[in-house]
Amino acid sequence: MSTRGAFAFATLGLAAALASAQHAFAQAEYARDAAARMDNAVRLNLGVGFYNSGWYSCYTGYGYYPCSAGSSNGFIPALVGSQLDLNLGGINNVSVGFDVLIGNVVVSFSGQSKTVTLWEPTIDYVAKFGPPTQDAVGRFRIGGGMYVGPNSRTGGTFRIGGGASLLNSQRIGIGLDLVLEAGGYQNNWIGGLQLIASPEFHF
Repeated sequence: MSTRGAFAFATLGLAAALASAQHAFAQAEYARDAAARMDNAVRLNLGVGFYNSGWYSCYTGYGYYPCSAGSSNGFIPALVGSQLDLNLGGINNVSVGFDVLIGNVVVSFSGQSKTVTLWEPTIDYVAKFGPPTQDAVGRFRIGGGMYVGPNSRTGGTFRIGGGASLLNSQRIGIGLDLVLEAGGYQNNWIGGLQLIASPEFHF
């Protein structure tokens, strides 16, 4: 083989080796980025709510009376629950949750304070702003929920709110949310505000 032919052969071999190395590096980078992308989240909701109390109906032994005529304070429940965010592509997510709200209502015509529990399954559309590899990501939510309360009475609510995920690029992060609710419960108005802080698991 001539010197020129040997040089050409070596040049082609080096180019092929560089191309192969570049391809392998690109594949490794893609795999690393894919592994770093944690688009979904599970969170444990912990918080407090501030609601009107006129929606509550109470049992006195003589029948059911609407507490809209005798409820003297608001309903300020502790809130605990869970939520699952599933990414649908881009900023779009669906969030399915279930919260339990437990608090007291004072009935003025009887002077009694009753512990009231509301069970609330929810489903929201959530838009998340920022890549999943970013440490702080904002979010906006809009959706609805259902209330199941004392004596299996039911109601529904419209939900809208905003929040953020901190340490979003890590496996474990922190979620902060503010959610406004407005709806009805047994033909009575119910409205409130939820303040929630949540440990998050990203995957």
